[in-house]
Amino acid sequence: MARVKNGVNGTVSGKVGPSVFCKWKDIYYVRSLPRIKKNRKPTSGQRKNQSKFAFMQECLSSIVPFVRLGFMQYAPNRTGHNSAMSYNLRESVVFEGEHYRLDYEKFAISRGLPSPVSSAEVNQEDGHVIIRWKVDTVFRQKHGERMFRCIALLYPDNSVNPVNKVGVLQDSYLEDCEQIISLEQVPDGTTYHVYLAFLASDGSNISTDSVYLGEIIKASILSEHLR
Repeated sequence: MARVKNGVNGTVSGKVGPSVFCKWKDIYYVRSLPRIKKNRKPTSGQRKNQSKFAFMQECLSSIVPFVRLGFMQYAPNRTGHNSAMSYNLRESVVFEGEHYRLDYEKFAISRGLPSPVSSAEVNQEDGHVIIRWKVDTVFRQKHGERMFRCIALLYPDNSVNPVNKVGVLQDSYLEDCEQIISLEQVPDGTTYHVYLAFLASDGSNISTDSVYLGEIIKASILSEHLR
């Protein structure tokens, strides 16, 4: 049953016959009731798409705070998490040997302005990962009035349920040209894929494209000193 809010001239919500009146993010729309066949079995293509969607949900499950910020402004009337799902389903999932896997170089934790770094490198020192970068001069000329802070993610090389992920949200400033992340609580030998992005610190939630900085293997502090 449909209800009329705010009198006869108000908005309608609910079901009227075969139509459903809905609201999502202040947008009112009407959709038809789905035609459901009892005992209908999904096709092989539908099963594949469903499993692909579930795969990406698992990949993003532990990094929702990162993609929520990184994709916040990516698409109007869509949440950051939904935008990250849509983008990475389209760009970074590979079907191989009857299984899905991530293309880590194409995987993104943020999309927006072009990356503000012209080059970056990743090193390990005393149980910490240190990311250093150079600021792109053209980016700074275009956005000189706005300050940006670092979003950095170390994503484990086991994309489903990545329990050992580590990272920072809105930490170092772009002009600091350095971000330090502790790996002291991470098991030695853990392989990580490193991503770097930035978010405007003025409340506009404008983010930059994340860049893939390659992979690292967490080394023991002892082995670091012996090198």
